[in-house]
Amino acid sequence: LTLHGFLGADGRKLADIMAEDARTVAAAGVTHGQIADALERLTVAGRDLMESEVVVAGRYVVTVRDDRGVLPSPFGDGHFEKGDVVMTDRTTGVRLRWNGLTTHMIRAWGFYCGRGCDYRLEPGDAIRVLGIAAQTEG
Repeated sequence: LTLHGFLGADGRKLADIMAEDARTVAAAGVTHGQIADALERLTVAGRDLMESEVVVAGRYVVTVRDDRGVLPSPFGDGHFEKGDVVMTDRTTGVRLRWNGLTTHMIRAWGFYCGRGCDYRLEPGDAIRVLGIAAQTEG
């Protein structure tokens, strides 16, 4: 799953990738944690029908595939279950792909992988498609 690395074909430095994604998330008024939470909710919803499609909220077609083993975090902060989640939004046609390591890297590090990586999530797409609302104070 990590054969091609986490940066993909992205020629930018890691710090630049993360800074641009952080700006996108901040501009939307959301947090990396909110995005990771939304992905985890879809993972849980699809897990009951392992490797079968499930429609969540009448909109998201979710398939969860379980694989044996674990993936080490490139940040050296743990190992995470293998397996993929693929979600297609029926409304927009946008397709997102992630796994437990992906959600961890988003939550803990604000890292969405580099462009060209199979697991790259464009934070702006995720925010829009998943309907993540800006946090309000108070």
